[in-house]
Amino acid sequence: MKNILKISVLSALLIGLTVDVSAQQRNKMQKNANGDCQGQIMNRADRQGQNMQRMMTQLNLTDDQKAKVEEIHLNGQKGMIPLRNNMQKKNAKLRTLKMSDNYDEDAVNALIEEIGELRTAMMAMRTGHQQQIRKILTEEQRIKFDTMQQKRGPRQQGQRMNKNNRQGRSF
Repeated sequence: MKNILKISVLSALLIGLTVDVSAQQRNKMQKNANGDCQGQIMNRADRQGQNMQRMMTQLNLTDDQKAKVEEIHLNGQKGMIPLRNNMQKKNAKLRTLKMSDNYDEDAVNALIEEIGELRTAMMAMRTGHQQQIRKILTEEQRIKFDTMQQKRGPRQQGQRMNKNNRQGRSF
């Protein structure tokens, strides 16, 4: 009877410690996702907001320019949301089709084409927003902006690089 009581108490303590550690990790991840800790995992909106602030600081924008850039950025984000959502749905469907027992090559290829069209639309939208920003900059700011865009590299522009610095995925 005493052994059962001891085992029960130890089990309860062990479960309590496990839950506490799990809660601490979850809180830490939430802090990281909210951008409270530098160098940690941040969500897309936080990263984009930080990048936008850094760009505005480096370009030394006037208040009027900042307001215009923020408006362009906000409109761009609003326009990208449906495209990103659609892209996620199509990628999920593609994963499902590729793992299906009844593989349909035509359906997979059609979906790949649709994903390509979405990527093209997203890239065109992003380029359009960059051009809108360029129009409100002075010549000196435009040169800095263009240099910053070149330094971003493919990884930050949504493309992936493999270990040999080639576009695409390494398998």
